[in-house]
Amino acid sequence: MAKKKELKTNAMRFLDENGVEYNHFEFDAESEAAKTGVGVADIIGRDHNQVFKTIMTTDGKGNYVVGVLMSEDSINFKKLAKAAGVKSLSMLPLKDLTKITGYVKGGCSPFAMKKLFPTFIDEKCREVETIIISAGKVGHQVEVKPEVLEQLIGAQVVDFKAE
Repeated sequence: MAKKKELKTNAMRFLDENGVEYNHFEFDAESEAAKTGVGVADIIGRDHNQVFKTIMTTDGKGNYVVGVLMSEDSINFKKLAKAAGVKSLSMLPLKDLTKITGYVKGGCSPFAMKKLFPTFIDEKCREVETIIISAGKVGHQVEVKPEVLEQLIGAQVVDFKAE
């Protein structure tokens, strides 16, 4: 019997090409628990503080900024805009997400987007040894060291969560 081939997303291929060790988690994205970061952490058996989300923002003038923060935290757009050196930021309209990033809602990874955008990861990443972020497909996550984002895509660690 043939062995089932493991799915490789663009983000996972990017990590492979750069020699990054990571853990891949696949789960039922349709389950009720999978709708929150805490639920995903429970499904894959990891600490709630390890699950991070990728937020795509825009200044409305053709500039895009990626924010990676703990899944249960809210983003402070003013803090992120200041870190990015732009006047203001807001969420990228969902209708533009795939066109700009190549990813869909719930499967947006900071790795292997269509273009490399300025990326910021919230300082809470320093509180955990590894973070778990989207692998670029709904129902798939990868676990990496936070430094991987800094080293591979030039992410800067700053405080941009809402108080």
